[in-house]
Amino acid sequence: MGKALLKNAQFMIGSTFFLSVLVASILYTVFFQDHIPVADLTYGDNGEVLAKPPYSPFDHPPFGTDNVSQDLFFLLLVGAKYTLGIALLIALARFALSLLLGVGLQLYAAPILRRVKPLVEGFFYFPAPLLAYLILSWVLLRETFVGGEFSTTFTERVLFEVVILILIGVPITLTTIAKEVELLQEREFMTSAKVLGGSRLHMLKKHLMPYLRPQLFLIFIREVILVLLLLAHLGILNVLFGGVAITEDMFGNGVFVSLSNEWSGLIGNNLKFLFTTYYWIPLVPIICFTVTILALKMIVEGFADAEGASRERKVVHKNTQVIEREGKSTANSFNSL
Repeated sequence: MGKALLKNAQFMIGSTFFLSVLVASILYTVFFQDHIPVADLTYGDNGEVLAKPPYSPFDHPPFGTDNVSQDLFFLLLVGAKYTLGIALLIALARFALSLLLGVGLQLYAAPILRRVKPLVEGFFYFPAPLLAYLILSWVLLRETFVGGEFSTTFTERVLFEVVILILIGVPITLTTIAKEVELLQEREFMTSAKVLGGSRLHMLKKHLMPYLRPQLFLIFIREVILVLLLLAHLGILNVLFGGVAITEDMFGNGVFVSLSNEWSGLIGNNLKFLFTTYYWIPLVPIICFTVTILALKMIVEGFADAEGASRERKVVHKNTQVIEREGKSTANSFNSL
């Protein structure tokens, strides 16, 4: 399986891009302490002002500057570790809780799971961004709107949002994993294991996990994608991770600014510029979000293709062994005659 993944172009391109962005952001923090350059006015030979921020990507490559003169490239680089790190943390916590509850309930308390499943499946039809907005806005927006200071610390707000985003996704992921286990329990080898007196823990380790492990990896990567999309939706609703601060833009207007510089906050803060002459300010983080999600999608597709190819090789290898054994037995039969 490992060799198949290394040979799969989709998996390698997607994983290389995702890890490169995350590692580059962390290294920039370690060596440059998240310094974000600020663009100055452009003067002519006679001292006259020729141009002022925000600069377009053509005037200030590679991504231009935002409405408070900050370099968008470094702003995105600084925010990458928060955006991708938060997505990985929340997805991992969702996945771990859902795995324990989904597998445990399906194996040891299936009747209870069947009773609560209609209630849990209701989360499939309720928009997660709306539910998150209704809960988080009281903590991350209420005091900012009335012009006061936060009564909570940045760490407390981050922990609160992480817990909420984890709990929102657990019911759906739990149901997905439980269904995978239920389908495997209907296979013939599971029936044989039950007849032979195998315990639930033994069946989980020896029979379920070898088949369940690839599906669990795909579920985890899909959770990362869902968390990124959820963060983007919350950013558009101005529910920014860790809360917001108010500063002045180039026009002297008060604007919301993300305290963590994560990408969803950059989209939400600057979405109003999308249909103006400063369209690149929200478009650049939108493109970064889109490319990152596409990279994760490539990881999913590449892993699925590699798993299928690996499974086919195993089947071919087993069939070849069977044919060789049958050929040897047939030859021995002729020799005995």
